[in-house]
Amino acid sequence: MEQFSEEKKYWAWMESMPEVTPKAFYSILDMFGSAQGFFNAAEAGSDILEKLPEKIADSAKAAASKQRFAEVNTELIRKGISVVTRLDEDYPALLAGIKYPPPVLFVKGSLSDIGECISIVGTRKPTRHAVSLTRKIAAGLCELGFCVVSGMAYGIDTAAHEGALEAGGKTIAVLGCGADVIYPRDNKELYHSITQSGAVISELPLSSRPYYANFPARNRIITGLSAGTLIVESEEKGGTAISAKLAVSQGRNVFAVPGMGDMSALPNLLIKQGAAAVTCAEEILEFYGNNTKKIETRGKQTQIQLDFLQRHIYNLLLKGDLSVESIAQNIDYTPGEVMEALTMLELGQLIKRLPGGKYGVINA
Repeated sequence: MEQFSEEKKYWAWMESMPEVTPKAFYSILDMFGSAQGFFNAAEAGSDILEKLPEKIADSAKAAASKQRFAEVNTELIRKGISVVTRLDEDYPALLAGIKYPPPVLFVKGSLSDIGECISIVGTRKPTRHAVSLTRKIAAGLCELGFCVVSGMAYGIDTAAHEGALEAGGKTIAVLGCGADVIYPRDNKELYHSITQSGAVISELPLSSRPYYANFPARNRIITGLSAGTLIVESEEKGGTAISAKLAVSQGRNVFAVPGMGDMSALPNLLIKQGAAAVTCAEEILEFYGNNTKKIETRGKQTQIQLDFLQRHIYNLLLKGDLSVESIAQNIDYTPGEVMEALTMLELGQLIKRLPGGKYGVINA
């Protein structure tokens, strides 16, 4: 059984309080210097706690006992759950780069040597064709050296994990409940198989139930772990659409499998907006080698690799000059997000600023 360092134990104790969000966690570390410093202040009922939101202060005072501290860490060891913090080498580098990354990951299995990840998500009620294709793509990605990430839900998630396991590859399941809670229950065997060839992870305290409100936060980890996210089948709105938008906001690539019917509504929409259309693992690998826009400017060739949002905006500007506000309204992103993408396109000499606050494509 893993024996945790003292500071790691205090991080796990802090993370055991649902009131302590990632943003609050980092603020507390800044305020108290360490998780142990926070524990000591809470145990002593320090006046410094008055600077915290009342719910966090009250929760910390209630939890700041040696007995509770010991219980948290004893339960982790008893259940074979590892603690990976932002301070650890095993903490995934890509995930560390998102806004307010999880301070602590509770891990059943191992995050060592997972390599580059691609997440696969989609509907819980896929067609047979989509299940078969998902398994094939997941297996192919593992054979190419990728680790497949998903959420262990019914449907596309389950097919993705199964395809990875069948190929003998690594796969990570990110849960919207505690890492010790098997959800859905029918995936008990899958859960144990994943822990043997990868990891089941969660930022939530042990024994946390799978409440609906947990899943958007869970999805940000799925996409945050991954260089790219593949959407196989999904209706236009719902959790999968949230994952796609999260991937874009994190600067990740978005892939989509084109298809017919309502269950391909979201993939088809994403492709229109600039997502890379793929039908096999090899096309995802090719994307990373070949995805560049090339143009001739001032007598020289310029290359820039575009992410999903940049491609979406570039394709819009090919149809006509637009202002930042107009672009934001067209694609449902904030002006700040649009401005950041425009800056990258401008630095790549793909677009230029025009009179009247508009932007246009160079050599269009």
